[in-house]
Amino acid sequence: MNQDLLVEAVLASGVVLPAPGPGFLRLQAAAADENAGPRELAAAVSQDPAITGALLRVANSPVFRPRSAPRSAQEAITMLGRTRTLATAASTALRNQGSGLDDKAIEALWAASARAADLTYAVCRATPFKGLADTAYLAALMQDAGIAVLLRRAPEHAVLFHCTGCALEAGARALDVLTGSDHTAAGFLVARNWKLPVEVCEAIRAHHEPAMALRLGDSARRIALLLATGRRLRDGLSPDWTDWAEPVEAELGLTEAALDQISADEH
Repeated sequence: MNQDLLVEAVLASGVVLPAPGPGFLRLQAAAADENAGPRELAAAVSQDPAITGALLRVANSPVFRPRSAPRSAQEAITMLGRTRTLATAASTALRNQGSGLDDKAIEALWAASARAADLTYAVCRATPFKGLADTAYLAALMQDAGIAVLLRRAPEHAVLFHCTGCALEAGARALDVLTGSDHTAAGFLVARNWKLPVEVCEAIRAHHEPAMALRLGDSARRIALLLATGRRLRDGLSPDWTDWAEPVEAELGLTEAALDQISADEH
């Protein structure tokens, strides 16, 4: 199906897209002001303890290797920067809308997304495209947002995500078949509605379709390749990786040996 038609079909199927919460909206508005710094961004989330707590947890995680532990939202934002702050807030806001869904499935889904984001960030830093690392981190955190959206419409399929690794990707494909929908199109719609960067929306839309990804503009294409590489490092060799390996090596310069080394460094 034409991808534009697929997006329209997802909307027509009765999928309800989540609205961003007030804390995320305040942060997004503050981040749009080029003159706003960490103090203004911290003020925007000061009334949202879930986002504040998430920022502190992410800033203190091993992937960012802080020299000293951030103790406030402002210190965390200073260390994370604008894009990673927005990424953390967006994923937290979306996760908090999972009330009433299967806790085990939602926890597995978001834990997998967080791990993929950490690995995508790390692998991007090993390529000539280091400047995309923060944006790729955002895309990786949000790449499977469509799964949560489809589960809200079809909660009986949550058992598909009582798993980790390659089984999660198999669960996503099964969910698409069982619901007659497409989680990548649903994720694209969430990202677009939440006004995430265009290249992030496009990479999410193509994150299981190498042929589509290779037709995207430079930034979106590279982010899609980075997302696939992050999943490869998270899950190991899998059927999902087969069609991505060659373009990843050609454009990002990452051989299997290089990926194995990055994997070893990150575990």
